[in-house]
Amino acid sequence: MRTPWSLLALLWSSGQASAALPADIKAGDIVQVQLSQLHPTQAAIGYRQLDYKLHRYQADPKKLFDDFCESMGQKGVDKFNSKSRISDPDSFTCKAPVGAQPGPMKTAVIAPDNALYLTDGHHTFSNFADVGGLKTLVQVRITNDFRSLKTMNAFWQQMEAAHLVWLDTPKGKITPHDLPKELGRKHMQDDEYRSLVYFVRDIGFEKEDNPPPFLEFYWGKWLETELPLKSFDLHDRKGYGAAVTAIAEKITDVPKDTVIAQSDAGPLTAEKLGAMKKVNEKKLDKMISADGKLGWAFKE
Repeated sequence: MRTPWSLLALLWSSGQASAALPADIKAGDIVQVQLSQLHPTQAAIGYRQLDYKLHRYQADPKKLFDDFCESMGQKGVDKFNSKSRISDPDSFTCKAPVGAQPGPMKTAVIAPDNALYLTDGHHTFSNFADVGGLKTLVQVRITNDFRSLKTMNAFWQQMEAAHLVWLDTPKGKITPHDLPKELGRKHMQDDEYRSLVYFVRDIGFEKEDNPPPFLEFYWGKWLETELPLKSFDLHDRKGYGAAVTAIAEKITDVPKDTVIAQSDAGPLTAEKLGAMKKVNEKKLDKMISADGKLGWAFKE
């Protein structure tokens, strides 16, 4: 079964992972690359968030192929079977051509070193790397071409000004040179707050269509000082659920004009970061239940 790929897609063999991008590629194009060719712009991800999705994929392969096709802008999976693998694009088909539904697609920028730097999709693509390996082919949408900048230092200054890189980690602030070279939990740190905030989405805050970049990280950074995690047992579903509940309550209780973080574009208030007026108790109960997201996250 042949997956329909975009005419704009560029295919490199496994021996050409560091090959330069053709000069005619520009912002707005969709390119096909190996996961190994995408450099992270953040050093940490939420391992528990990855666990949730991986366990879902193991129990329901259709979910894996649906997520994969959606991330390629192809709406969802059309046909697959027990022998299908995301690392083999000939083994399944999607519902639409690449880029037909660009909203869910992940994004990257081109740097002066002629490499691609991922700006959205670190969790999704890290899971794909864990499932299919770093040679798995994916499609990304190019949002910016920074090859006109003369140095990588100038590139990173531009990335920070545009809020396209996150240099805070659970172990402290880093420099762009300290960013991991590849995706996946083997290469990236675990940020517990990042996972917790993910599970609070639509329970304590809402993520709008055009949210500030790194919204979950902003909440996580604020929560580090507001709600230390040492009083919670994060190694089982019950203790983790208690932490999620406490975070949801903390986010909904804070006055909406409270400045959660500062950015070059101005202060980011609780309202701008999507804080809800009250906890969605129904969704919270579902999420922390044995058959909810946390049930999957802690599945053996």
